Amino acid sequence: MSKENNIVTKRTVTFVNNATPATITETQLDLDHCFGDDEIVIAIKAAALNPVDFALHELSYPRFTSAAPKAYGRDFAGVIIRRGAKVDPKWQVGDKVNGSFNHIYGPEGSLSNYLIMNTKKQLAIDHIPATEDSDKDEFIHAAAWPLVFGTAYPALFKCGQTFNKDSRILVIGASTAVSNAFVQIAKKQLNVGTVVGICNSASVDYNKSLGFDYLVPYNQEGTIPDNVEKLMKENNIGKFDLIFDSVGSSDFFPVMDKFLKPRTENSYYVTVVGDEKINYKHPSLIGAIPYKVPFRTYNPWRKFNFAHFFCVPNKEWVDLGTRMIETGKYTPPIDSVFKLDQFQEAIDRLKSNRAKGKVIITPN
Repeated sequence: MSKENNIVTKRTVTFVNNATPATITETQLDLDHCFGDDEIVIAIKAAALNPVDFALHELSYPRFTSAAPKAYGRDFAGVIIRRGAKVDPKWQVGDKVNGSFNHIYGPEGSLSNYLIMNTKKQLAIDHIPATEDSDKDEFIHAAAWPLVFGTAYPALFKCGQTFNKDSRILVIGASTAVSNAFVQIAKKQLNVGTVVGICNSASVDYNKSLGFDYLVPYNQEGTIPDNVEKLMKENNIGKFDLIFDSVGSSDFFPVMDKFLKPRTENSYYVTVVGDEKINYKHPSLIGAIPYKVPFRTYNPWRKFNFAHFFCVPNKEWVDLGTRMIETGKYTPPIDSVFKLDQFQEAIDRLKSNRAKGKVIITPN
């Protein structure tokens, strides 16, 4: 390849602060000199949007953030096209890889045609798992799962609980992409006997197809706790070992003893959001901070075990997700696919709360 062909145009969806719209920033990239000894260059083939992307955009107040462009995107799938001299030999030019690029307000992001990353610092990366389904676009599906899988993972593995066919779990927010991953891990990997979900009545059939045993519509007559209690009585379902909240709810706190097993049995209420649903269209700084979480977690007089988790990049959940995909135990649902130039349509789709599955963006 000639020197001239090594100079490419890098196109990245960026923003400056919450007073500026997202836009595509173009820069010239010298593929032979743009990376360090510990870095690889990935030609992005697909990336997934997550609510955290536009939440960070809306929370970037001019007074507190720099004037430099800040990149969108975490989930990615692509091909390694350059590698530094000190990069682990497991990462070679031509390898197909996917993962979640961890950053906040940085110049690099996955909503781009190229991504430069340090494999010693970015731990949520793996080779794209092989599947027998030749009809699937491997890059689109590989980009669809890392962040949501990594968010669901600690709720099932980090509280010291052991699950089996007699275990019972209640999921608040069954339709979220995180809960999509959660229920597949619970049912197909951990063999949890009963998983009950709460969702809109229009999503009941869809969520049952992902593995939920029972669904309680939140938009039916009566309160959510009352309707869950009714379902439990009608189907002889005992109290839950785990209540998992992926949307932000406080509905069960006043009546927790009716639904969660005693604290002495190591039952848990786990949230990945907080007590209130975040308005991702117009998030506020106060609303985005789960300020009650420390009190609920460490209160010595608490009546139930409480934990708050978020996605921490590590090999544990990446390896599990890869194995589950390879063995057909996990399929990340895809809602829609957009080109990079259609990024605003993709953002609008995710903000609409109508997406069933991941919203994917591919380079033009």
